[in-house]
Amino acid sequence: MTALHQIKPIADSTEPMDIKSDGLRILVAEDSSITQDLIKLVLSQRGHLVDIVDDGEEALRALRGKIYDVALLDYHLPKLDGVDLLAQFLSEAGNRPLPCFVAVTGDVEGLLAHRSNCEHFDRIIPKPLNVEEILSLVDEIGGKEGLGPEQGKTAEGTRPKTDPQPEAFEQIPTRKSNRVHHSVLSSIGSDCHFLRWPADFQDKAGSEGWPDADEGAGAYDGILIEEAATAASLDSLWQRPGLHLLPLIDLVGGLGPLADVDASKLAVTAGNVIEETIERFHQRRNALHRDILMSKVLADKLLARIYVSSRPLEPFYSYQSLEAVIYNISLESRIVLEEAGKLAENGFLKPAFFERFHTCGGCGSSQFNVREECPTCRSSNLHEDNYLHHFKCAHQAPEADFMQGDELVCPKCRQRLLHFGSDYDKPGTVITCQSCHHSTSEPNIGFVCLACGAHTDGDAIRTRDVFGFSLTDKAVDFLRAGQSYLGFTENVLKFSDLPLDLVVALNEAARQFNETGTPFALLEIRYDRARELEREHGPRLFRKMREQFLENLRNLFATAQVGATMKSVRGHSFDFALLHQTDPDRFKTMTNDLIARAGQGLRDDLKARIAVFGPGDLF
Repeated sequence: MTALHQIKPIADSTEPMDIKSDGLRILVAEDSSITQDLIKLVLSQRGHLVDIVDDGEEALRALRGKIYDVALLDYHLPKLDGVDLLAQFLSEAGNRPLPCFVAVTGDVEGLLAHRSNCEHFDRIIPKPLNVEEILSLVDEIGGKEGLGPEQGKTAEGTRPKTDPQPEAFEQIPTRKSNRVHHSVLSSIGSDCHFLRWPADFQDKAGSEGWPDADEGAGAYDGILIEEAATAASLDSLWQRPGLHLLPLIDLVGGLGPLADVDASKLAVTAGNVIEETIERFHQRRNALHRDILMSKVLADKLLARIYVSSRPLEPFYSYQSLEAVIYNISLESRIVLEEAGKLAENGFLKPAFFERFHTCGGCGSSQFNVREECPTCRSSNLHEDNYLHHFKCAHQAPEADFMQGDELVCPKCRQRLLHFGSDYDKPGTVITCQSCHHSTSEPNIGFVCLACGAHTDGDAIRTRDVFGFSLTDKAVDFLRAGQSYLGFTENVLKFSDLPLDLVVALNEAARQFNETGTPFALLEIRYDRARELEREHGPRLFRKMREQFLENLRNLFATAQVGATMKSVRGHSFDFALLHQTDPDRFKTMTNDLIARAGQGLRDDLKARIAVFGPGDLF
């Protein structure tokens, strides 16, 4: 240890170490480098994660940005003492998780003089420090076993007492720490598995231990956000398969609309809110087609995230974003605006107008200083003055030109102006530039970009409309059917979209077509009311209606009116039918009639549609 120990910023203060699974997150606010070294050494050896700060303002920033289990605060801290620091933090903390606050001081009496504020501390440890006392206290908070008799845990609801000032603890009432992982999360079933941001992402990114493509989302139930984060810092969620489909559970209350659950505002017994969110995400993930779950296309991921979260894509005003908005999703707003705009053009998202923003032609920012400025030199150093009209000589000028001391004297005829309304009036105002002395009654409006400093005249400024977005029926069908849905809507089909036994039958039909010219047609049958009927009647009854529709269709094909044999194959979201000895062009003229006849007798209208593919479409 050395007194020359250099304090690192809070973001860099924790060196890599082998942290035990039950290690606590501890903040030490102490201005003595020797005491810092001592506390960090003994706590790190026990497997705890320790952050060091050396003044009250740094401690306040650390408490705002992270969740800690224990906060050791020196009473006499530079810039902001421990009592004022704690009072300020608690005044703005709301319902966010709180650590166990421990006062470390050689001035116990001075601390106790602050009767109203010192009661916020859970413990007091007097100086000079007793290392064993600190370890015993931290072990008690962490619930560790194996302590010696002299350091055994006290009974529940009591506090260990220090030998030098045992009465100090008796004067401070107990306040139970509202630590999330011991409160809200403790009421969740033990079979839930979470990733922790940023710790797990720092440790696992790029490592072999990270979940692979097949289990990316399935291996976990959610992501716990344990430090302040932004959409940009959560970019890694979109780089690994499936992680963007997990609910974000905000433990620090700083994620805002990006969070699926703000756990910092939940009561201790409200773990069911998290469980319900996890279950909803799980059910909707299961409804996604494997093509979508495995897709590396950002547009597919964005649609899937909107669907799984059960929330439309909503914009919110934000001074922290160059675009002046953030969305309720862990993607930067510029990316959302670009991708969502394309999806809306293609009919997958329905836009809803939110706001019209001015945008910089240089950098695209919507953060501006909007100001009145001189039309001649563009300076904003303007002065507004009354405009006087002298009736007798008809002279008009700014009021400043008439002023001589405390009197008004016409600069043209030199006559004193004594009576407003009879000698003169003030028909308006005039704006005078203090830089170039140009005068005008109407200044220009100018925009100065706060990001790049570019200036744009008001009549030349660009605008950008920002929208919220919701999924269309087309998007939901695509998410549930996968890439085969696009083949259906674009009348394009790939063998990879088809069930295996249908591919075998198609190969045989193609062989006959090549050898003998025997025509065939492949039908892809879509049910537009599939989701609606599943909700109304249940999946089992809907499946029965699909089966009856195919049976009716098969019987129609077997009649003399159509004269074709049909092989039907059930798909995941679509059904398929292979018609032998059928001219696909002739059949296309009959589809509407066949759909109406096959639907007769069913309990409800399936709203079936049929796409027809011939040999030329498939090979």
